[in-house]
This record gives sequence, structure tokens and C-alpha cells, in this order.
Amino acid sequence: MHRNFRINILLYVLLAAAACGIFILFFINFLKRQYGQIRQLARYARRVGNGDYSLDIRNNEEGDISILKNEIYKITTMLREQAQALKKDKAVLARSLADISHQLKTPMTSISVLNDLLYEAPSQEVRRQFLDRMRSQINRMEWLISSLLKLSKLDAGAVTMKRDGIRVKNLVDRAVASMAVPLDIKMQEVRVKGPDHAKYIGDFNWSCEALINVLKNCIEHTPEGGVIDISFEENPIYTMIKISDTGVGIHKEDIPHIFDRFYKGKNAAEDSVGIGLAMARAIIDKQGGDITVSSEEGRGTQFIIKFYKGVK
Repeated sequence: MHRNFRINILLYVLLAAAACGIFILFFINFLKRQYGQIRQLARYARRVGNGDYSLDIRNNEEGDISILKNEIYKITTMLREQAQALKKDKAVLARSLADISHQLKTPMTSISVLNDLLYEAPSQEVRRQFLDRMRSQINRMEWLISSLLKLSKLDAGAVTMKRDGIRVKNLVDRAVASMAVPLDIKMQEVRVKGPDHAKYIGDFNWSCEALINVLKNCIEHTPEGGVIDISFEENPIYTMIKISDTGVGIHKEDIPHIFDRFYKGKNAAEDSVGIGLAMARAIIDKQGGDITVSSEEGRGTQFIIKFYKGVK
């Protein structure tokens, strides 16, 4: 009996040792797998650090490492999207700087030439003409710089639009009054039609800026003695403003790009900068509205602005 007891003890010890051995083997294998996955994550992190965001380490297994993999993949996806956005922004910035340089170079060159001619001008009358032309170029530069600063504020989200009740008639009257001089110079007529009660919620000053830019475009492309119609209406869904001219119209190929910054269409004026309509759209978008255009060459252009109800 004593001998059987010793044999049983020995068997239990052997079984325990075998169990421990198996456990140790499983544990070592587990550690190897964990270590291998950690090394994989380290290689992955190094490649991500070098700008390679194309890797995918997601899996459907359970465990802390799998959770960590999925979280790292989410971060990688976010970094990839940010890198793509940054690359796009850099490309836009490079194009914008090139366009700005070109737009500023033209009036600066004109001013330089006029300044040289000014010294050679034989009479006061000729000098006065040169000075007037220089002032015109300086005004153009001032307008361009001011417009670019406004666009930069809109792009940076540094502009907070007010939420005031705006009567459309007051807005239209202000915009038309601001363009009284160019309208008189070209002997153009603006016809306004719409109910006095039509209104929407927005920022009056910025909305006026947008409307002035659209109206300015219509004035520039409408011949002397032409007519510009502005009509507006309100319904339960949106408040709409239509601006129609009897100008030269927009070429069909230019219409998809007409609101792009610094874009100049085939029928654009020689001194056009291509920034007014881009600013108008940015301002309207910022207030939850939209602007569309339709045109036919030789017959005129129509802009439609909509400010939607309940949009914050």
C-alpha cells in the first residue's frame, strides 16, 4: 500500500510536470506570436513614419494586439487623409501664389512704364493722363489685395457670419447703389422686381459683398445701354435672388469653371482678375446657400442665388 501511494505521488508529479511543460510551451509560443506581432507593428510604424500609408494591418481576431492593430490602422487612415489634404492644399497654394504674382505683376509693370514716361511727358495734360492711369492701376492692386485678404479669412474659417433677418429689397438696393458709378458710365439700367416682405437669415454686409461681385460681373459683360434684371422671391424652402443680364454670355466650356478662383473665361474682360465670382460663392456657401449660373453666348447670363430656410 505504501508502495502504491508512492507510485501515485510519482504519477501526479509526472502529470504536473507534463502539464507545466505543455503550459510553458504554449506560453513560449504565445510570447513568440506576441513578439512577432509587436515587431510587425514596429515595422508598420516605421513605414508610416516614412510616409507609406498604403499598408493594412486590420484583422478580425480577438485580443489586445488585434485591438491595437485596428486602432493603429484608424490612425493611419486619418494620417493618410490629412497628408492627401495637405498635398492638395499645397498645390492650391502654389497655383494661387503663381496667379497672385501674375495679377500683381501686370499693374506693377504698367505703373513702372508710366512712371518712366512721366519724366518725358511734354505737357501737364499728358502728365495728368499718365497719373490717372497710374491711379487706376493702384486702385486695381488695392482691390485685388483686399479681395485676397477677404478670401483668406473665409478659407481660414476666421469669419463668423451673423444670423440676422435680412430684407432682400434692402440688400438689392444697397448693392445697386454701390455700383451706381459704373452703371452710369455704361448707361445701363437695373430693373428690380420682388415682394417687399421677402427675407432670409444671414449676414447683411457679407451678402451685399457677394451680390456686388455678381452685379459687377454682369455690368462688365453687358454692353453700353444694356439692361440688368434683379428679381427675388421667398417660399417655405428658400429665398431666391435672380440676376440676369443682356451681355455677351459665357462660353459653354467656361461655365463649369466660372466660380473657380482666378479663372478667366474666353469672354472675360482684358483686365479681369477672376476672383469676384469665387468670392461670391465662398460667401454664399458660408451662409448655407448656393449659387448657380446659366448662360447663352450672345444672349446673356443668369445667376441664381438661394438661401435655404433652417440652415445654420
